[in-house]
Amino acid sequence: METALDDLARILTAPRTGWRGRLSIVALQLAGNVATGLAIGLGIAVGLALAG
Repeated sequence: METALDDLARILTAPRTGWRGRLSIVALQLAGNVATGLAIGLGIAVGLALAG
């Protein structure tokens, strides 16, 4: 069990190299920003609909 946890810690702390790693990081950030914007927009739309 300890070796599995050591391997997991090594994988998580290893820096990503190459363009695929950078592209996946950018894609995840973009998806997060889009999801946040969509949630905020829907919240405002529901609030305006309830108000009036």
